[in-house]
Amino acid sequence: MARKFDIDYETTIFTLKPDKLGPNKATLLHARTTNNKNQHFYKAILYLHGYIDYYFHDHVCIRFLEHGYDFYALDMRKCGRSIISPEQDKYIHYCTDLHEYDEEITLAIEHIIKEAKDKERKILLFGHSTGGLIATLYASSGLRHTDIDAVILNSPYLTAMKTTFVETALLSILMKLRKSQNIDAGWYGKSIHVSDRGEWNFDLNKIPIDKFPLHGTFLYAVHTIQEDLEKKRISISCPVLFMCSNRSVKADKTWRDEYAEADIILDVKTMKAMAATIGSQVTIYEIENAKHDIFLSKQAVREQAFDLMFQWLRHLEDNWLIKTNI
Repeated sequence: MARKFDIDYETTIFTLKPDKLGPNKATLLHARTTNNKNQHFYKAILYLHGYIDYYFHDHVCIRFLEHGYDFYALDMRKCGRSIISPEQDKYIHYCTDLHEYDEEITLAIEHIIKEAKDKERKILLFGHSTGGLIATLYASSGLRHTDIDAVILNSPYLTAMKTTFVETALLSILMKLRKSQNIDAGWYGKSIHVSDRGEWNFDLNKIPIDKFPLHGTFLYAVHTIQEDLEKKRISISCPVLFMCSNRSVKADKTWRDEYAEADIILDVKTMKAMAATIGSQVTIYEIENAKHDIFLSKQAVREQAFDLMFQWLRHLEDNWLIKTNI
């Protein structure tokens, strides 16, 4: 099991606009770095989780704190710490438009700007899977997108999943009728949770690993943005780091050990091709034997990913210093 960290998070609750299902809120966690030596900027990272997901990545937080970044993580509406009531459980990650998340991301960025006070700030947006798609969209056109200095994408949901004929038919029906249905969660959750084949002890009420709801409205919202990506209507002007596994495997009902060393959720080839089109400053790293969430991979694999990410960040920071004549 991965070791536990004692991190003192500050929690801010944002009250959001209600939708047809009722009230909404978002939860922002904040951990402050103590590594302020030779710090020329207030550096902050804002983490966005994936679908039916929430923030539990203390080990990622620790690394950013060690590198002089204040770490922020946002549990978005109807997810994780932001689920308001048991009734809302069946609507985990329900949305009708990915732009809905602009509200809490904007509030989080404005909170970060206040924390920076009069220091020159550098704000990075970090998104995994669906959070990566949402981060891409926001960094292109969100209300405070010009305040974002760089984007890190961890296996972002930029392109449609490869599905069987039966799966494709089911997804099409859900999307067309805007219906929701509980589906088999497959092997991914089981491959990362301590109760089965993984090392991560996350809350199974927040991330169910047996069955989870799939919403037709969510699928349609994702499809709409992915179409915009295909038509090159979305572009990010700041530097982007894109990271993914070096291969995808289509999982079936029988466990195979290779599932622990590949992306079994999204198609790496099409994801990587799309990532190359989202801006003029995109760096692409493939991580050998990585899972769908790069930083939940086996220790040696995630250490390689950390090394590459912070190498990219050091280069970025050097450029910041040159541009500010420090």
